[in-house]
Amino acid sequence: MTSLAPRRSYIVITELQRLNYESDAKTLSYYRRNPCIAARELLGIELTDAQKYILQSTWNAVHAAWACSRNFGKSFIGAVLMILKAVLYENQAIYIVGAVGDQAKETFTKIEEIVLRLGKTAKSIVSLTDIASKEIHTTRQNPTGFSHDPTGYSVTFFNGSTIETVNSIPKNVRSRRASLVFFDEAAQISEELITVCEAFATQSSDFQTSTDADFDMTLNPRDIPTQLVYASSQDSMDSQFYKHYKEFALKMLAGNRDYFVADMICDVAIEVYMNGQKYPPLLSREKVDAALKQSRDKALREYYNQPTKDGGVNQICKWGTIRRAERFVLPQLTRTDHSKFVLAFDPARTNDNSITGVMRIYEDPYLGWCGDIVNVVNFVDLATKNKYKLDADRQLACLQKLLLDYNGDAPDYEYIDSLLIDQGSGGGGTHYADHFMHDWALPGFSTVHRGLIDANHELYETYVSEYPNACDKLRLISPRKYRTRMVEEFIELMDLGVMRFPKEFDSTKDYVRITNADGDHIEDKYLSEDERVALVEIDLMKEEITNIQKYSNADKTSATYALAKDKENTMHDDRFYVAILLAHRLYELRRGDVVAPPNKKDVPLVLARAPSIRRTR
Repeated sequence: MTSLAPRRSYIVITELQRLNYESDAKTLSYYRRNPCIAARELLGIELTDAQKYILQSTWNAVHAAWACSRNFGKSFIGAVLMILKAVLYENQAIYIVGAVGDQAKETFTKIEEIVLRLGKTAKSIVSLTDIASKEIHTTRQNPTGFSHDPTGYSVTFFNGSTIETVNSIPKNVRSRRASLVFFDEAAQISEELITVCEAFATQSSDFQTSTDADFDMTLNPRDIPTQLVYASSQDSMDSQFYKHYKEFALKMLAGNRDYFVADMICDVAIEVYMNGQKYPPLLSREKVDAALKQSRDKALREYYNQPTKDGGVNQICKWGTIRRAERFVLPQLTRTDHSKFVLAFDPARTNDNSITGVMRIYEDPYLGWCGDIVNVVNFVDLATKNKYKLDADRQLACLQKLLLDYNGDAPDYEYIDSLLIDQGSGGGGTHYADHFMHDWALPGFSTVHRGLIDANHELYETYVSEYPNACDKLRLISPRKYRTRMVEEFIELMDLGVMRFPKEFDSTKDYVRITNADGDHIEDKYLSEDERVALVEIDLMKEEITNIQKYSNADKTSATYALAKDKENTMHDDRFYVAILLAHRLYELRRGDVVAPPNKKDVPLVLARAPSIRRTR
């Protein structure tokens, strides 16, 4: 029996609620179309005109590359981009990737400072709002919502979006899915890590499936695309970042809206405009000029986005090889443990640099003998107008002090493996070797130290008996006789990865960030002036190394090694020569392991009598 009673109507939402929801949807849609306005009204951030251009152009691009000068604020723009994506769209999985885990965590910290209005970011942006902080899922144990687990930082929003940092070890970050991957300082990230993390965003965001027979995926509205954003200053042309930068630029110029490239040199950070009006600079011209004087190639990379050119097949050591040889090690000005040191000295007085390099040697259980370049010293007289080198007596005193610093309080030369001196084409190094044969004391000190002699050198073979107290740890190296051989030894050691350097130093900072093997931040080590100078000198050594070319004669029967033709008048090669001197000693140590005779106790005992031999007339 059918009831004739009228059905009751249920009001799901009121008319006022419906109008509010529709208004919210329109507002949300408006902010999704205008991220720069969303940054100002939701986050309280007014971007510069150049930053607005980058944010708006990247918003819907599938692939984006930002080549930006130092101090332009690329990490800050990336933080704004990630916050807006997480707040305005639901279920976003956003990952931050850095060359080390700590680099990604530093960018994450910028996000935290913006959302919670803390730290340096809040101090420089006084209009930050609390809107984003109210969208974060919090707990009683974590009232801010920002997790700082050592394996990775993370934050979760009420709409299901997450922002996480990625560990820098490729094998630990596989099998993830992302809607946005942000590569910070992408030029420093290894190609393997970039390849692994790019796979996070391979699946299309529009892919859907259903068991309904009438389901048609093409009728559904398009979702926002998965995005890969690479932000960095330039490095070398063989870096993965430059390859992407070049590829994306070509596709952008061809009219493909899925690709965007920004190239912001230091002039944009110096001449700043906000809403069309001139604004105080983000970077000073004096800082750029100082960087150009200190290391022109490095400054052109970092401030003018000019990548280091590949030297071609004749370049003996490419930047990629140098980057693989870099480690997070500090410069070492004195001996602090039981390590031994090799010192190499290339003397000069007027035209060239007078350079001393220090290498810490140690035996790795898997690689054998290895060497870390821990210090490079330039004996320059800062009091002279043209920055001439110290006179020979003061250079000798400085070299003697270095020997004492790296030997410590131990008996003379216990922790000094050897001192290598370049003899020079004119025999200039012989002058220092002559002085070292005598016992000596530093000026102003009474402690007398043993002399040093090269007992195997033809000039000093007859002097060994005259200077019996001299220690046989000095080696006088002839450049004409050994240069080509030493370069080839250096190339081999670099390819093996047993000769290493500190990471490239950012001279705008007075500290380096110490990380462990997984890239996790341990501490910030503030450097002394001497330590900062040592790192700068080591970086100059790397530049000289990468600018050395191999030149062969017409018959290809002999080869010489020298600076590239375009660098002959603008760069020295003294630091490079010190590097190959150090490599020569490391090569000797490694070769000694190969050709060393077996230990007597390791020789098997043969229980057989030697046959007797009878002589007959």
